[in-house]
Amino acid sequence: MNQDKSVFPMCGLALSGLLATGCVFDVRDDFRPRPAVGSMAVEWTVSRRSDARACARFGGRQGADFELIVYRGSREVAREYARCEDFSMTVDLPPDEYRAIATLVERDDERPVTTTLNLEGLRVVRGAQLNINVDFPSTSFL
Repeated sequence: MNQDKSVFPMCGLALSGLLATGCVFDVRDDFRPRPAVGSMAVEWTVSRRSDARACARFGGRQGADFELIVYRGSREVAREYARCEDFSMTVDLPPDEYRAIATLVERDDERPVTTTLNLEGLRVVRGAQLNINVDFPSTSFL
């Protein structure tokens, strides 16, 4: 009978130890929610066409890149580049009002090969994508 008295408490202790390991709390103080952003998707054409040969023809020896500079007020907040022949680019931005300038530039030295297009009144909304279409007509090439 003495053996029964010592076995039950030990079984109870082992069982409570197993049950306790099933409840784990992970408390971290380094958690930071990601800022909610929206995006600005820009698609461009050359003389109303998405033709890589037009980019090569006007872009110099190395080809051309699309340059997008985004401003909040007078402060530059983003400067992004994409190959001209990609014909699209997406930039993630916090919700706000922006303006931007778009230019085709030489790939090797970023010299403009077109006039600069002004994009005004761009409103980025949290969780949404703003779609912008830009065309560089043949008359815009320098």
